[in-house]
Amino acid sequence: MTMNLKQKKLLLIGVALLLLAALKGGLVWWYLQHKQQVAAPVALACNATQGLCSLPDGGSLRFVSPPQNGKPFVMRLEGVSASEPSVEFSMADMDMGFNRYRFVADGANWQARITLPVCVTGSRHWIATLHLGDKAYSLPFQTQ
Repeated sequence: MTMNLKQKKLLLIGVALLLLAALKGGLVWWYLQHKQQVAAPVALACNATQGLCSLPDGGSLRFVSPPQNGKPFVMRLEGVSASEPSVEFSMADMDMGFNRYRFVADGANWQARITLPVCVTGSRHWIATLHLGDKAYSLPFQTQ
């Protein structure tokens, strides 16, 4: 029994798809084995809404304007040398979606304009997680 040209092409395509699936599976396995473990954020013991919040490695974080749900406010980072600082916001035991903001350079410092969603439960208790390179800091705060 001989295969015609169409059957050979289909067999070749099937083998190529199986090889691609095996390659993809191998790459996913390798990534999961070699990805860096994200360190738990270091809790900051300060009230940034009342003024400057000093960071352990130097520099400071502060709210320029009071944080409010549903209204834009500004956060500043000063004295930090990270290349792409960012901050993400979450609530304990509640999924608030993707709320990550990148700081933009403002002279020698950094600034981020942030708008947080309004929580349907009325909660105003947020956790800001500041990412500076491979370090992370968490800061609980309340919106007005």
